[in-house]
Amino acid sequence: MNLLIDVPVLADNGAAATGSPIGALLPFLLIGAAFYFLIIRPQRKRQAEQQSMLRRVSEGDEIVTIGGFHGRIVSLEEDTMELELAPGVIVTMARTAISRALTEPAPIAFDDEDDLDEFDDDEFDFDNDDDIVIGDVDGDNDANRDS
Repeated sequence: MNLLIDVPVLADNGAAATGSPIGALLPFLLIGAAFYFLIIRPQRKRQAEQQSMLRRVSEGDEIVTIGGFHGRIVSLEEDTMELELAPGVIVTMARTAISRALTEPAPIAFDDEDDLDEFDDDEFDFDNDDDIVIGDVDGDNDANRDS
């Protein structure tokens, strides 16, 4: 039995490969783009959300640490916080140890309630302060009455 396979040797006649360099780089560019959109971009978004949450927390907020401890923030410093785990049990932890906040941030307060209802522009005149019943064509507020 002959285990060697006869392979014809191609003669090198000095001809160079005629493929374009862009075609050779295209698979690497596609892999790089997929890597960016599937790994790097979502990770940056999560980091930005985490940093935003760390800036928003305040004293009195209920949080969960990366170690799984649930507690209430007693005081905040620039890099540390005091966390009350149980009544009378207060520990000092790194502020970056906050995994998530359980209490929602306070809603944005407006000085004037009317700011939310009005929209004025050159082309439009819109004011949502009118007491109009939707579906009431003649304006006598009888839209819910049986005819």
